[in-house]
Amino acid sequence: MKQNLSALSDEELFLLVKQEHKEAFAAIYHRYWKEMLDAAYKRVKSTDHATEMVQQLFVTLWLKRDTISITSSLRSYLHTALRNKILNEIRSGVVQTNYQLHLLSAPPSFQADAAADLQFKELQQQIDKAYALLPEKCREVFLLSRQQQLSYRHIAEQLGISVNTVEKHMAKALKILRAGLKEYAPGLVWLIIGLLR
Repeated sequence: MKQNLSALSDEELFLLVKQEHKEAFAAIYHRYWKEMLDAAYKRVKSTDHATEMVQQLFVTLWLKRDTISITSSLRSYLHTALRNKILNEIRSGVVQTNYQLHLLSAPPSFQADAAADLQFKELQQQIDKAYALLPEKCREVFLLSRQQQLSYRHIAEQLGISVNTVEKHMAKALKILRAGLKEYAPGLVWLIIGLLR
């Protein structure tokens, strides 16, 4: 007779996971996937990025099941592990972003100025390419939001569209721009998007 895993506690399920019980792992996954995704999204504000982070969280849970020791509760462990993963990524992104910004703004030196100038030109080309990919209406909404600092409500009134449509255009614009600038650190991408004209 098949065991009803959904009736088991987190602790009981995780003991089974430690014994390589894949159905118990799937039960934990289904129990906490949405909660972890919501928690990640609140911090990173990107569904794709949040999804990727939560997938990594559960992959790590499975791969390190033998060495993981849960002292409080599985829910607390997952939230703490997710928070640490986000903090580590932010730290890593900040270091990379700071380095890239340093290269772009470093005072001229014997060869650094040529390298920074080349990198700046490449970055400008990437920005132009990403910006050219925006559909006309998305670009218009994006410019009103970023250049004129208009609220979504004011943009909707000005263009004669709904606030919901404005939100959709902004989400689409940001997705296209992030994809076009994905080779740069996440923090730098947000800085670039914030400065786009």
